[in-house]
Amino acid sequence: MSSLFPAMDRKDAMALLTIAVFLGSLVTAIGLVRMGNAAKAGRVSQLLRTKACVSCDLERVRLNHAELDEVDLQYANLQDALMRGADLKRANLSSANLTRAALDRADLRRGLLTDATLGGAVLAEARLEEADLRRAYLGDADLEGARLNAAYLGEAIFSRANLRAATLNRAYLVGANLGEANLTGVDGRQSDMRRVYLGNARLRDARLRNANLSRANLTRADLRRAKLQQTTLSDADLTAANLSEANLTGASLLRANLGRAQLPGANLQRANLQSANLRRSNLTGANLTGANLTGASLNGAKLDGVILCRTTMPDGAIAQDDCPISPAPFSVDPAANPESHASNASPGAAPAKLPSPAPSP
Repeated sequence: MSSLFPAMDRKDAMALLTIAVFLGSLVTAIGLVRMGNAAKAGRVSQLLRTKACVSCDLERVRLNHAELDEVDLQYANLQDALMRGADLKRANLSSANLTRAALDRADLRRGLLTDATLGGAVLAEARLEEADLRRAYLGDADLEGARLNAAYLGEAIFSRANLRAATLNRAYLVGANLGEANLTGVDGRQSDMRRVYLGNARLRDARLRNANLSRANLTRADLRRAKLQQTTLSDADLTAANLSEANLTGASLLRANLGRAQLPGANLQRANLQSANLRRSNLTGANLTGANLTGASLNGAKLDGVILCRTTMPDGAIAQDDCPISPAPFSVDPAANPESHASNASPGAAPAKLPSPAPSP
């Protein structure tokens, strides 16, 4: 070492050698990055030209507003990709990695995204009608205002996802996981949500009329003011759920578990609550007109101000306590108005006799 650097001591020589190694590594890294970028640019060019790039590495690629309808991107790595407003109709993205990808306002109608990974992805206002997302992972994803009508979402994971104001009409969600998801104001009419997990989910003002939530888990879910008319909730677990002012008119809650549920002001007219568990639930001011509670358990339930009219009670008795009283037909007392009585007499009838005046003193 002393012969190579005669004017330097050993310490200075080692420092220079370290700097030289670092600079060499930096040059190599820059070269690799340039090669990688060139390779990625080639893959993007191929994708735009052929509409196919199976298993491609396209991490952080920029494809905003790109025309990629019917593209084949199976197993592709699209982490952190920018695809805002892209046309991806009927695209094949099955098993693709789209973690944190920006897909807001993208058109994914009838897209194939089975087993895709979309954790933390942004899909706000995206169009996903009739898309297939079975078994896809969308934990922490942002789907606010997304359109998922008639989409296939069976066994998909939406834990902690933001689905505020999304539309899910006629969507298939059997076995999906929506635990802790934000579904405030969601429109999921006629959706199939059997066995769905909605523990601690926010469903305030949700519209789920005619939806099928049989055997669903809604423990501690917030369903305040939810629209649940004719909804099927048979065998559902609603333990400690908040259904304050919810509309459950004609809903089926057969064998449902509503233990400790909050139902003040809820509309349960004509609801089927046969064999339901309502222990320690709060039914203050609830409307149970025409409801069927045969075999239901009400132990410890709060029933202050509850409306009972044509209500079948747990023992089978019909409660009429709060039915409105029909007013009696209007009638005239003949003694009070003899002239009126006389005028209403049938033709040919003898006139009514008026009382004789009292003799003068």
